[in-house]
Amino acid sequence: MPRVEIELQYLYRSSEPLLVPAELAGFALAGSTSFEIVDAYFDTAELGLRRAGSSLRIRRQTSLPAPVLTWKGPSARRPDGAKEREEVEIPLDHVPPDGRDVAAQLERFRLWEGVTATTGVTPDTPLEGIGELRNRRSAHLYVQGLHQLELTWDRLTYPVGKPEVRLEVEVKRRGASRHLAAVDRELRALYGKKLAPTPYGKSHELARRLYPEAFATATGL
Repeated sequence: MPRVEIELQYLYRSSEPLLVPAELAGFALAGSTSFEIVDAYFDTAELGLRRAGSSLRIRRQTSLPAPVLTWKGPSARRPDGAKEREEVEIPLDHVPPDGRDVAAQLERFRLWEGVTATTGVTPDTPLEGIGELRNRRSAHLYVQGLHQLELTWDRLTYPVGKPEVRLEVEVKRRGASRHLAAVDRELRALYGKKLAPTPYGKSHELARRLYPEAFATATGL
């Protein structure tokens, strides 16, 4: 089922150790874990999904028993600085070897019609693998009663260019989203100039690095 993803995103521009606060905007740290991720992204040859502000990936994660297909729709910026968008995640029974199999999974779970309607991509357009992103992630759960937030440190390795470190805070339950403005203030006070706004999401940054010529000539990317 679709859900709404709401998260704050930052670039971490420092070589100093990554800190995990014991408390964050009245939320208490309840648990931490670390794992590795490989995200394989798929799109059309013309980057039709990317042009529409969307992304499609297959995630392999060491802490999960099965790969996960994830579709993310276009995002909107909230007044508190967070990004909000629709997201669908579906566990698969195998890792799709190519774009044809990814399209078959979208059809199987009745997602392809929604993807094409959102992006304007025609239903018969083939999908192709466009690149992989590797991530060493530490995830930290914060709770305040029924409200939950997840803070993650992402150490990203792209196929080309320098690695990145990103800090993200995602609302695990929608009611907690009203606390994001306070979370943003506390993080900026804690890390100062070490944090910078993310000009692009991770999938967008991957595409820009791998296909700079497309971004130099197209306006929809």
